[in-house]
Amino acid sequence: MVDPIYRKTEAGQDEIRSRARKLDHKLRALLLMVNGERREQALLAQVAGMGIGPEAMATLLAHGLVEAVAEPAQPPTTAPQESARVAPPAADTNLFSVYAMRHAPVTEVAAPPTSAAAAHSPAEVQAYQRLYHFYTDVIGQHLGLRGYMLQVKVEKAADLPALMALREPLHAALLKARGDITARAIMAQLDQVRDGSAA
Repeated sequence: MVDPIYRKTEAGQDEIRSRARKLDHKLRALLLMVNGERREQALLAQVAGMGIGPEAMATLLAHGLVEAVAEPAQPPTTAPQESARVAPPAADTNLFSVYAMRHAPVTEVAAPPTSAAAAHSPAEVQAYQRLYHFYTDVIGQHLGLRGYMLQVKVEKAADLPALMALREPLHAALLKARGDITARAIMAQLDQVRDGSAA
């Protein structure tokens, strides 16, 4: 892959919480920005002002803190019905796995009851996943490194109420960085994502 999409591994998620490897601030900043949605070049462009280059991503890869997301192959034109059935589970490969709700495959009804995700309904899992990705996307696009501490809080939010508790801090950060109109528009989108995904 020339310009892969990266996501944090479980070790990377653990590093965000524990700081066990004592990464320097530049590597930690890049690790925090990796969200499983943005491509390498977009990530590096976002942190270029800190003097972070491709070697930093190579270091994160070498330490096993990030991994490339397997991008789904183009569906064959001869079997559109088959590819339509397979596509929804493939979308879940873009989710982080350190917390049970980020990792839980919503479509699997035969998941063992011993898993941590079993305590949550599929609707709750979907709501969590959608909100988690909404937060990381908004922080990446509109706040960048100014959203560093807020992104840390998103990473540590282990359940839906914890994510929703970050609504006001996100609003305040957007208000300061982007102004009232943009902040209100994004908050309206956040409420739609929350209400729509919980249905």
